[in-house]
Amino acid sequence: MRIAFITFEYPPFILGGAGTYAVNVTRELAKLGHDVTVFTPQIESIESVDNTENLKVCRIALNDNLPFRALQFWLKLPEALKDIESSNKFDIIHFNGLSYWFIKKKLSEAPNIVTIHHLVTDSIKCNNLSLISRIKDISGENSFLIPFLEKRCIKYADKIVSVSKFTKKQIVDTYGTSPEKIYVIYNGIELKEQTFTEEELEESRKQFGIPQKPVILFVGRVDDHRKGLDLLLKSLKIVLEKIDCILLVVGKGNQNEARTLATSLEIQDNVFFTGFVNEINLKKCYQLCNVYVVPSRLEGFGLTILEAMAAGKPVVATNVGAIPEIITDKENGFLVEPNDIDSISNTICMILQNGMPLQNYKKDEIHFISDIFNWEKNVKEIEHIYAKLSDV
Repeated sequence: MRIAFITFEYPPFILGGAGTYAVNVTRELAKLGHDVTVFTPQIESIESVDNTENLKVCRIALNDNLPFRALQFWLKLPEALKDIESSNKFDIIHFNGLSYWFIKKKLSEAPNIVTIHHLVTDSIKCNNLSLISRIKDISGENSFLIPFLEKRCIKYADKIVSVSKFTKKQIVDTYGTSPEKIYVIYNGIELKEQTFTEEELEESRKQFGIPQKPVILFVGRVDDHRKGLDLLLKSLKIVLEKIDCILLVVGKGNQNEARTLATSLEIQDNVFFTGFVNEINLKKCYQLCNVYVVPSRLEGFGLTILEAMAAGKPVVATNVGAIPEIITDKENGFLVEPNDIDSISNTICMILQNGMPLQNYKKDEIHFISDIFNWEKNVKEIEHIYAKLSDV
């Protein structure tokens, strides 16, 4: 089967879950023997990834001197797809999120599938931005234009893949989409066990400048209101009244607001920002931490929760979005109510004071993850949707 996979994020340019999804889905489809062509923007400042067997990458050049990179990509995409399809038609067009505006009903005659990671309308509500702010962010996710594009994208897709039951419900409730049109197929993670020596972990402590104290870990965009870093900083203030510990903050984004809040709370000496780290260093961060905390206000899936679980670490997360589909309270993690700073801090203290509070945690979680959040198995479910839509 010939598949066109259209995505804003693709290695080596990955910002979050959508990029991780893109690389794993296309890789597994290629392993299954499908001919996959990825259409993605060309990022001039980074080196391109070489093509591999059954997997080709078409990088669409953008003008760095012009604004609205997404719009440039959308305008150039139809011609790029047409050029490649002129010699051999695609059987499926798979869009990874809002990676095309769907002003035309179809890019080609092939059936269209779109994966929805979360609704941008939910993000806009969560961020609670003014209309002026949304107008200023015209090229971003909070733009006042995006809900219109999202609605058309969902309307014209032949089938929709939702990464969680929560997101499926939101699509149905928000846009009146038929539930039969939407398939829930979870993301996965790689379970390749990677062990580090005490010396390697100690070297990472020195690299990040963190002392020999209990470590609370946060992973996510530091300037994304949805991720709730501000809530965790306020919780840390309470935790420090009982336990001398540190918060390790990993992720991209402007740190100014978070640093200012930490300073105003007088906890800045206990908060360490790493910025973006590569995959190996991220795994080391999971190993270094005593507890992983997800204080999100909205979460369409929660990939980092699985990563922390796979590392055998206790997870504290808010009871929002798709998180309850991953965590069962007091069985494989701890759920707290959103925006509840006292509950977050009390649960962190309980874990730091009592150690690992769940019996057989790592063994159970590896089995749980491999059964449900498995890329190889779940991409076969995507393949099944392709087969139902295609004559191949």
